Amino acid sequence: MPMGNSTSNTRRNVIRGIVALIIILIILLCLRLCKHDKEEVPTPQPTPSASTPQDTIKQDTTTISPVSTKAWQKVSKPKKKRKVIAVSVLQPAKEVAVPEKKETPQEQPKQQAIIEPEPDDIVIDTAETIREPKPKRVFSHKHYYQTRIGIRAGMGYSVIGNLSALVEDGAIRPRYTMEEKGALVPSIGVFALWRHDRLGVELAADYTWLSSTLKEHKQIGNIDEKTVFRYHVIMPQVAARLYLMSDLYMGVGVGMSIPLNLGGIDFSSNRTAMFASVDELTQEHLRETLRARLHVMPLLKIGYSSFKNGIEASLQYGYGFMDLIKTNENPYGYHKATNNSHLLLLTVGYTIPLTKQK
Repeated sequence: MPMGNSTSNTRRNVIRGIVALIIILIILLCLRLCKHDKEEVPTPQPTPSASTPQDTIKQDTTTISPVSTKAWQKVSKPKKKRKVIAVSVLQPAKEVAVPEKKETPQEQPKQQAIIEPEPDDIVIDTAETIREPKPKRVFSHKHYYQTRIGIRAGMGYSVIGNLSALVEDGAIRPRYTMEEKGALVPSIGVFALWRHDRLGVELAADYTWLSSTLKEHKQIGNIDEKTVFRYHVIMPQVAARLYLMSDLYMGVGVGMSIPLNLGGIDFSSNRTAMFASVDELTQEHLRETLRARLHVMPLLKIGYSSFKNGIEASLQYGYGFMDLIKTNENPYGYHKATNNSHLLLLTVGYTIPLTKQK
C-alpha cells in the first residue's frame, strides 16, 4: 500500500507540473504575440501629393533634418535683391516621433513672415523658349491655259509736243505768245488673250485720237488764233503680260499708230467775217504742209484680268519717240521740229473664252 500511494502521488505531482508548465508557456506565448502585434502596427505617412507647401512647413516643425538646417542658414544670409525660399523635405522618422507641438497664434505669423517670400524679390529661372520660324506666306494662283477674245472701251489723255516750233518763227513774227494743251480722247478696241499660268500674250487693235491744241495771241491787231491737231488713228499692238497674282498683271509691248486723216488740222481765229477767207486759206496751208505719219509707240501697262468672270481693266501709257508730224517744204513759214506724243488710256472690257480652261 505504501508503494502504491507513493506512486500515485508522484504521478499527480508530475501531472500538476506539466499542467503548470503548459499554463506558463501559454501565458508567455500570449504576451509574446501581443507585444509583436503592437510593434507591427504601421503609422500613417502623409503623401507628398496631398500636402500643400504650408502643410509641409507646419509638419516639418516636428522633425529636424540636416537639409532644413542648411536651408535656414541660407535664409539668414540673403544675396543682393534675392531671397531664397527654404522648403524643407519631409523625411520619415527613424526613431520614436517627438510629440507634435501645437503652434500658438503668436508664433504662426512669425513663421509665415519668415517663410513666405515677397513677390518682388522672387527670382524665377525661365527656360529659353525656342521660337519656331514663321512659315512664309506663299501667294497661290490658279493654273490657266486658255485663249479668250474681248472688246474694251475707255477714255484717255493725249499730248503732241513742240507744236509751236512747227507753226511760228520768232525771226519773222516776234511779237506773239503761244500756249499748248493736251486733249481728252476716246478709245475703243478688240483684243485677244492667250494665257499660260503666270505668262500671257495680248494682241489688240484700238481706235483712238492723238490730239493737242495750240493757242496763239498776236499783239499786233490783238488777234487770237486756235489750231487743233486731231489725228484719228488705228493702233495695232502686241504686249506680253506677267501675272503677279491670280488676276493682276504688268505688261510691256509696242504699238504702231496708223493715222486715218493725214491732214487732221482745224484752224480758227477771232477775225471779223470779212477776213474769214484768210482763216480758210491758213487752214489749207497747214493741212498741206504738216502731215501725220506712221508712229511707233512703246507701251507700259498694268491691269486686272479675270478668267473667271471675264472682266478686263487696264491703264496703259504709250510714248511716241518718233516724230508724229512731218513738215513738207513750204513757202508759208512752217518749220521742221521734233514732235513726240504721249498717250494715257484707261479702258474696261469683257472677254469670252475660245478654248476651255485646262
